[in-house]
Amino acid sequence: MKKHLLAAAGITLLLGCTDTKKQEKDLLNQVIAVHDKVMANDEQLMKNKMLLDSLVKNNAPNINIDTAKVYLKQVDDADSVMSDWMHKFDAENKGKSHQEIMDYLETQKKLISKIDTQINVAVTASTKYITQIPAKK
Repeated sequence: MKKHLLAAAGITLLLGCTDTKKQEKDLLNQVIAVHDKVMANDEQLMKNKMLLDSLVKNNAPNINIDTAKVYLKQVDDADSVMSDWMHKFDAENKGKSHQEIMDYLETQKKLISKIDTQINVAVTASTKYITQIPAKK
């Protein structure tokens, strides 16, 4: 009987470890999925940033420079936040307990979701502004 209980406890322990690793992996995959979505929008963010930067630097006559600077700052801020997050993100989490890893990944998921929103707002607003700029004559 003791052998069966010991075997059952060992199996439960192994399954418990496997389950925590799966939880960590699933949560990490959720964070990465949001990251990948953000990166898909990053290309348009960079295009808008370059265009706005060019308009401001060349003092384009058909735009309001102050308004262009506002959109450029919005795009720059979104780009900086994303870059900062990517540099600080630690996918390995070595030496941390399961709970510490889960807490960290939950926090990172919230952060990257917030960045996703910030980038979407910046892309939408700057694209709308850029498309309303009158063409040169």
